[in-house]
Order: sequence, then C-alpha cells, then structure tokens
Amino acid sequence: MRAMLALILVFACASIVPSRLGAQDRKYDVKSGVITYETMTLEGRVQIAGRIVLYFDEYGRLECKDTYVNGMLKESVLCDGKTVYTLWHDKRVVFKRGPASRGTEIRFDWDALPASEKTEGLVKKMPAMMLAGKLCDAFERTTPGGVVRYAGADHILMYCERNLKGENSMMKAVSVDESKSVPAWKFVPPPGYVEQETHF
Repeated sequence: MRAMLALILVFACASIVPSRLGAQDRKYDVKSGVITYETMTLEGRVQIAGRIVLYFDEYGRLECKDTYVNGMLKESVLCDGKTVYTLWHDKRVVFKRGPASRGTEIRFDWDALPASEKTEGLVKKMPAMMLAGKLCDAFERTTPGGVVRYAGADHILMYCERNLKGENSMMKAVSVDESKSVPAWKFVPPPGYVEQETHF
C-alpha cells in the first residue's frame, strides 16, 4: 500500500499544462542530463520517502524516469521519441502507453498557462527558488482541493509540492548532471520484459 502511495506522486505532478510539442520543438533548454529528486508522501502521520531519477537526451525528446520505493527500483516510464512505455521491474513486464505527444514529463512553462487563470489569481508567481544549484522560477496554482506549488529551470520541473485534501506530497530536485549524454539503451524497453495489454 505504501509503495502504491509513493508512486502516486510520480503521476500527480504531471498536470501543469497539457502542452504538445511539434517535431521541431525543444522540450527543454538543455540537451541531456540526469536529475535526481527526493520525494515525500504523507500517509496519515507517516512520511514515506522515495527517490526519482530522470534521464533525458535530445532536449527532452528521449526520457526515462526511474522510481525507487524503499531503495528498490519499482517502476520506469520511458519515451523513445515515438512511444511511451511503463515498466514494472518486479514482474518484468512492459506496457505500451501510446504516442509520445509530450514524453514522460510535463514541460515547466509559465507562459503556457491559461491567461484566464492568471487574471483570476488561480495561478500566481512565487519568489525564485534555488534547487540543486539552479535558480528556478516558481508559481502556485489554487484548485478546489488545495494548493500546488511548482518550480523549474530550463523548462524542466524541479519542484512540486501538493497540499490538497487527502494528499500531501513533495518532489524536490537534489542533484543535476548535465555533463554527459545518456546511453541510448536507457530509453527503450530492456530485453526479457513481456509486453502486456495496457491498463492506463
């Protein structure tokens, strides 16, 4: 149960702007990198800590997000530039989730937020944050269920804090490595995994 709750955060912060990029657009301003995030989900009075590692190349056209629960690699979401896949490592299965219209992650982009939400004060800018050595722009969004805060740099989401009814969670970048390319095998399902019908 705790493992499932920890995985909820992986998907919960992927709802800033449903942007779709054209074939020639760059999702991120950085060509390649590896970003490590610390995560925390509150279950009652118990804090569940986790870790996410995001790999990307070709300015975000290729992505891989590894999610660790209790120190073990639980799930990966891959984008090979054409298709998005989910891997369950304990069962060694792969699900084909569909076309790679926006990859595995959202694009942090204040300018893409609806002007109406800005006018109504539903989204508003916050003071900049320093995360993993990067100065990040930040904003918060008010929803019927509570408040969600985001921060990012180079169009990459670096921070997401959700304070909602029934949900309190946080994802924060703690390290960034942009010094080398990520190997191509990281963005495709590994051999030996069995493809199953998607449930997403």
